[in-house]
Amino acid sequence: MSGGDRNVDSLENKTLFEEAALVMHCLLNAGFSAYMVGGCVRDPLIGRPVYDVDIATSARPEQVVALFQKVIPTGLQHGTVTVVMPQHTYEVTTFRKETAYEGHRRPEEVEFIDDLIEDLRRRDFTINAMAKDVHGHIHDPFGGQADLKQLVIRCVGIAEERFLEDALRMMRGVRFASLLGGVFAKSTWKALCANRKTLSFVAMERVRDELWKLTAGPNPARGWALLVRSGLLAHAKEPLGALASTEAALWQPLLCALGSVDTAEKRIALLLLGHEVDEAEAQRILQALRCSGAQQDAILAVLRADARLAAGGTAALAAAGTHGGAASAWRRPFAETLFAVGEQGLCDALACRRALLGVGAAGEHTAAMQPFLQHGEAWLEDISVRGLRDIALTGGDVLQATKRTAGPWLRQCLESVWLSVALGELVNQQEVLLDYVRKAWNEQ
Repeated sequence: MSGGDRNVDSLENKTLFEEAALVMHCLLNAGFSAYMVGGCVRDPLIGRPVYDVDIATSARPEQVVALFQKVIPTGLQHGTVTVVMPQHTYEVTTFRKETAYEGHRRPEEVEFIDDLIEDLRRRDFTINAMAKDVHGHIHDPFGGQADLKQLVIRCVGIAEERFLEDALRMMRGVRFASLLGGVFAKSTWKALCANRKTLSFVAMERVRDELWKLTAGPNPARGWALLVRSGLLAHAKEPLGALASTEAALWQPLLCALGSVDTAEKRIALLLLGHEVDEAEAQRILQALRCSGAQQDAILAVLRADARLAAGGTAALAAAGTHGGAASAWRRPFAETLFAVGEQGLCDALACRRALLGVGAAGEHTAAMQPFLQHGEAWLEDISVRGLRDIALTGGDVLQATKRTAGPWLRQCLESVWLSVALGELVNQQEVLLDYVRKAWNEQ
């Protein structure tokens, strides 16, 4: 991040807390108590930026609504009102107790209370059960600061009760351990393993959200290692195939490779490649996770590119056995893969396969893939066209030159022209391309 970016973050952060203080003072002046809670208290203690502030108060929802000019009734039944300030919004939630959880996920009853400590007692982990008053004093009745210092994930109160109340807390605990590079308290880990079957009560969208944050985070290998050890994902509502595997020996090199690529999409693709999952099964897993269309497209493009390169490289390797010096045999499937999946998918596939090769997990196609990994970036640099739009020829030009009617052949013709230009066999000039089309595609 550049110095300018840090200054922008600093200014936004300052405004965020200044407006939070205004909200809190408004509540305090009306005779209510008010505290910042959750991540905005935890994250500054570990040097992480804060992007939103949640506020807990003794004021009832209707009282919060009456105090502020602009509010959104986000979840009145659960005591939450969103207060809209000029620059930021703040979720303001009434102190509450939760009882009789339904389906290991949602409280059936919410009781509004006036006690901060009782409100903190209902939260999941000690590191999230801290509050900060308007003067900056931290209220920490359950030892969250000490656990944060020791990087320990510990449930508030009895761990088994917390997980039985809300099974998603198990996924959140793994994510926090990944974020902190921390460990679970023995009692919390034991309760997680004992109650992992209750993850089946959690919607796949919520599992995906936690898994995505974990995988995109600074230490994804730590989080995935804990998922493998616990066997937690094997109990998701829908089967996740290889991603729920607990074969430690197979996972070990993949976890070592995980940090070598960025973005959650590339990391998930790497794991699927490492488990030798084909495209159809990968799509089933991603759909089970309720991944978005964009997420699926990005991941499946990597698998598709890798499969095409492996097949092309294998064929080139076979050709090299009878025809020496067949570098062009690799360049053609490379260009064809670029056309089929796009530059991003191709580059991501090379990055994932290179990361796997670096930990000895490149699979049976290592020799066939080696030229792509060694020369791919240089070959890509040499290709001046990325798609049909980049060639100096349109479908209309082809129809006019050949005097033929449109049909499937036209797409094939344009693709053939593109590939010839990409491989340097034709100069990307309209007359040159038209001359090629007339000779190769005119009806006899």
